[in-house]
Amino acid sequence: MQKTVKKPVSRVKAAACALLFLAALTDTSQVRAADTPHDYTLNVSAGGLKFSGQDELRHSLVYDIRFGYDIVGTSIVDSLGIEGGLSYASSTSSKDNTKARAYLMRVDAIYPFLPRKRLVPFLAVGAGGMVIERPTTTGGSPLLAWGGGMKYFLTEYLALRLDVRQNILFNVGSRNDFQYMLGLSFLMDRDTKIRRLPLPPPPPADRKGSAAPAVPVIDFDKQQEPGKKAPEKPAEPETPTQVPLPAAVIAAPVAAVTGLLNQPEQPKTEAPQETVTAAAKPVEAPPQPQPQPQPQPQPQPQPQPQPEPAPQTKVPVKVELAEPLAAPLPDASSQGMIESILCPIDPPATQKPRVLKKPSTTIFFDNGSAAIKPQFMAEINRIAAYVKKHPGSEVHIEGHTDRSGISDRNVDLSRARMTSVKQALLKKIGRVKVKLTEQAFGCRLPVESNREEKGRSKNRRATIEVTPP
Repeated sequence: MQKTVKKPVSRVKAAACALLFLAALTDTSQVRAADTPHDYTLNVSAGGLKFSGQDELRHSLVYDIRFGYDIVGTSIVDSLGIEGGLSYASSTSSKDNTKARAYLMRVDAIYPFLPRKRLVPFLAVGAGGMVIERPTTTGGSPLLAWGGGMKYFLTEYLALRLDVRQNILFNVGSRNDFQYMLGLSFLMDRDTKIRRLPLPPPPPADRKGSAAPAVPVIDFDKQQEPGKKAPEKPAEPETPTQVPLPAAVIAAPVAAVTGLLNQPEQPKTEAPQETVTAAAKPVEAPPQPQPQPQPQPQPQPQPQPQPEPAPQTKVPVKVELAEPLAAPLPDASSQGMIESILCPIDPPATQKPRVLKKPSTTIFFDNGSAAIKPQFMAEINRIAAYVKKHPGSEVHIEGHTDRSGISDRNVDLSRARMTSVKQALLKKIGRVKVKLTEQAFGCRLPVESNREEKGRSKNRRATIEVTPP
């Protein structure tokens, strides 16, 4: 029986991505960088990274920064962009909730469909590598990527960007990660010959051609003409239609002058009306000296402005307003809130009880002390004996405290407890090879309530976990 070997689909995709990526970097003879415009870009994005099932990591946020060089042609044939950058993601394991960090380095070739439009869709092919750091191990693998996206230019120097990538990683076999990002693209060096926004470009050639014949047509030029240039008058109605800006500049002062000339006619009609009324009043009734109450210029209101010192009271009011602008100092309640966030009183309701790997042990300490009690030396000896029998084991040590005191000092105390356990264990192990990792959490991860001494005594601890080779 002959066995038939089937190539995985992922390998076929990887080969196609590799060919496209090599074609992007080598076949650039059709793109003439000296003749076509070019841009330098800075891209900042954020989105999500969905790991493959083999990674055993949860879907997490990803942050990306990239620098690029774009050759902006007229179509996808003579346009090309090269981008390189770094992506960072922080996730947790789907098995034991341990933290993991992923660093993705990639170089992409960008093929834009409409490089000189406001909306620019594009295809992307790239290559690089991914490194995943776990509490106990660190692994890396090369990758090929393919995908696409689009840019929408808000201004000539700023664009809204959307990217979608499928990362094919090769380590033991192959696995696929899916990445999507939304961010901004800044054009640090833009060629001014290209305008992507639908704004009317300035036509310098047209204005120069129309401005030359418009100079002798201006109304002020009519006064300078000797009079023989009368046949040029019929050209006047054509110029305002061709050059609206100079015509508007001239029409404005002319309209103002004609308006001033027309306005004095109206006051002439109004003035006689006032004289007629003024003349009619003395003729109708000379005994109208009754309007003598007109001496009501009343000097009495004149002393009334004396209470004008009132505005003086406004001056101190303005000065007093400056006092509440001072920023209030943090209250003790706000500091207590911060402490409760950094160091919770009770374990979070959503926190599952942690189960330590075997072999493992927990060592408890006195309040404010990092000294190991004699009764726990037997546990350290037991762990040391196991590590001697299994060289190359991975040992993980953690230090913790209760909520008493300040959070910063608790971190230092947890580090001291972690160090004392580490030194005692290394002294018992000797020269046996071992992979050692350590973490100091302070009072952030209580296992019991900090309200009573019984719970606080369980939180003053250090743990040792051993993973066999």
